[in-house]
Amino acid sequence: MTRFIVRVYDVNGQEYTPPFFVARYIKRVGTAAVMGERTKLIPGVATDLPIAGDLVNLMVGTQAPGFSGETFNVRKVNGRWLTDMRAATISMDGDTVVVDVVDGTVRLAPTVFIPLEQKLRKSPEALLCEPGGGWIYYGAYLTNPTISRLRKPAVFDTATPTSWPSDPITVTNEGSGTFVFLEYGFETTSATLRKPRFLIGVWAPRVVLDAVPQVVVFYTPPTDRDYPADAYPFRGRYPYYPRPDVAVTPTIAKDVVQPYPNLAINYLISGYKIIPQIQAAGRNPIVICPINPSGHWGPLDTQRGLGRLIREVVRFLYGHKLVSSRVAPAARLSLDGGRASIFPKEGLYDDEPIPTSWALTASAFSNGIDRVLNLCTPRAIDEMLYDPTIFSFTDTGTTGASTRPKPDAPEVTLVRSWREIWDIDGVADDGKGAERHLRNLRTWLGEGQRRAVRSYHSTSAGMRTAPRALVDPTLIVTRPTKPYKGLFILEGNSADERATWVQFSDAALLPSPYDAHHTMPAVAFGHAAQFPLP
Repeated sequence: MTRFIVRVYDVNGQEYTPPFFVARYIKRVGTAAVMGERTKLIPGVATDLPIAGDLVNLMVGTQAPGFSGETFNVRKVNGRWLTDMRAATISMDGDTVVVDVVDGTVRLAPTVFIPLEQKLRKSPEALLCEPGGGWIYYGAYLTNPTISRLRKPAVFDTATPTSWPSDPITVTNEGSGTFVFLEYGFETTSATLRKPRFLIGVWAPRVVLDAVPQVVVFYTPPTDRDYPADAYPFRGRYPYYPRPDVAVTPTIAKDVVQPYPNLAINYLISGYKIIPQIQAAGRNPIVICPINPSGHWGPLDTQRGLGRLIREVVRFLYGHKLVSSRVAPAARLSLDGGRASIFPKEGLYDDEPIPTSWALTASAFSNGIDRVLNLCTPRAIDEMLYDPTIFSFTDTGTTGASTRPKPDAPEVTLVRSWREIWDIDGVADDGKGAERHLRNLRTWLGEGQRRAVRSYHSTSAGMRTAPRALVDPTLIVTRPTKPYKGLFILEGNSADERATWVQFSDAALLPSPYDAHHTMPAVAFGHAAQFPLP
């Protein structure tokens, strides 16, 4: 007999009790070993299991709405009990094996393969996958691109330049990371429990990460135009409905685009190449791109909401061994046959802890900057719409509702971990956008020495609220010294170099397939990432 106690917590450290767990193991009957014996375990209650051998499979069900559940193995390796899922940890209480599981509220987004010539007449209700490149999400090719990395500083080779100063850097993108879509929130489609969930695009580096991993969160402009409209709880056309509207014009699968997923694919990989830009600068962080439904961000631009999202993503990636701070990750995302899974899903045993802090960079393009500005001060989540047990982080240090901080209190871990803001042609949209833009960045920057703001702006579209006053005017340099055919770049820093401000003339952002404003995210990330992390 081996005695087990299994307990379940959320990332807030709050214990919750699903009705039961299921333990599967080999039981010895006489001289025979009976496979697949099942026993229900009551959470927190010691149970003796007559196991033969040193392996038990545990399943934490999904009885708690919003939680994903976990299935993993517990095995005795060289006299020591280990698990093959890092969100479960093991301690010994005498001879009792105590298994503590942190359950999560993110999961792999559903996927489907529809033959490319087959007509769609309704939403696939999942991400479309294609067999090309060993099975990928539609359009999410990793192509080992050559990045024209903006020089730091932005010095030209000549007084008569024809474009912005850059160096070609070839990025080995394929194999350096895993691009994965996750769903965050409530999975159920029950008519009696229709609650929200968000689609999240994530880059999981396939390199050894720092013990305190770098995390870049990228906010896109809002999806209030040109995206399939939806309303709370955003379970209709968000996030998988395609363009064109296949209910009106049935269209073969290869000719449709899913606008919400494509938002992350276009910015991060195929279009603006944000991830290859960052890699060309020598970094390879975890990247998180929340995808907003019909312009609604819900809890995702609040300190507690973002703090919870980061913890959930980090728990998922480390827990399922898609990332590691010790070794190059062995597990991979598999989309074979259009079915998303982690491979191998079991059998990788170790005791690596999941990080509880990180070095955060909050970045945004265009009026996505409003999301970052919102994060600079604590704001409460609308708990009537977004259940705080799923969408909020509460760092109390203890359990119990009596210790819960006020909903609009600062989220301490996020504030302490936040090291950079990358402002990419940010245009604050409220009535006092310029004043708010500068004030919030200046206040945030002044709250700690290990903070930096890197701000990049175009002349025609992005100068409405550009925070030029963050830098010392005497340290702003014009390059080339005499603008040539309308081409110039202004670059300045604060005296302590914790703030950088760069302005491009429209001519300096040519040639480009985009207008000047939309060229900025294709240029600026590779420059901002060259600065050392504060």
